[in-house]
Amino acid sequence: MKEVNPELAHYVMYPATVPIIAAKSGNELGAMPAVWTTAVSMSPPLVLTVLAPERRTYRLVRESGFFTVNYLDFSKVESLALVGDVSARFAPDKLEKAGLRLVPARKVPSVAVEDAAAVIECSLKSVFDVGGDHDIFIGRVEALYVADDFTEGGWRLETYKPILYVGRTRRPGPIKRKFATVGEVREVEYGRGMEQAVEERRRAYQLAEEAVRELAAKMSRDPHDVAYILLDVLKNLLGPSWR
Repeated sequence: MKEVNPELAHYVMYPATVPIIAAKSGNELGAMPAVWTTAVSMSPPLVLTVLAPERRTYRLVRESGFFTVNYLDFSKVESLALVGDVSARFAPDKLEKAGLRLVPARKVPSVAVEDAAAVIECSLKSVFDVGGDHDIFIGRVEALYVADDFTEGGWRLETYKPILYVGRTRRPGPIKRKFATVGEVREVEYGRGMEQAVEERRRAYQLAEEAVRELAAKMSRDPHDVAYILLDVLKNLLGPSWR
């Protein structure tokens, strides 16, 4: 192995799917790719995206309190790349040049990319300044719309080709962004060879849920309230060992 600049750490995490974040404040619309986007909670459904203050979309999300996460098919990779190359502060017509159109979102007062393969409509829950060149935005998923290529088990990659961002070339010479899409799908059985451990984990969760219900009955409290009481107790017990 070789040592490289720590500022390249995020490139080690690529390839990764790259959606377009879109937002609206008043009559002003904006959109930009944001590869640092991921889910952070299933219940409630929360997503995280990371935006730089220099981007106009950053301001639109903060001012409106809503945004959408839009996933495109690989056939639109050049359009996505063009939208990400420069801020609309300097190129107000970039969406038109990219051949992309923003349309009203269905359930939140925002906008979405027309003909996207998937649209996640979000309300803004929190913003965190982590002391770096990007801020963390946490959104609560209010609605989700997907193309027929998506099933409850995930995307049918035989038909849907996601846009994967790989990285970019470096100077000297013109900078080129690199994208890829899927070329192979392989299914691996969940917990293969560790069936006993999987069953023990499932049983542990079941016993914990039973313990909460039993404690709630003893305390004459709602199990939901008791779960939060236990969460506070556990944080106090574990806190001294956390860094």
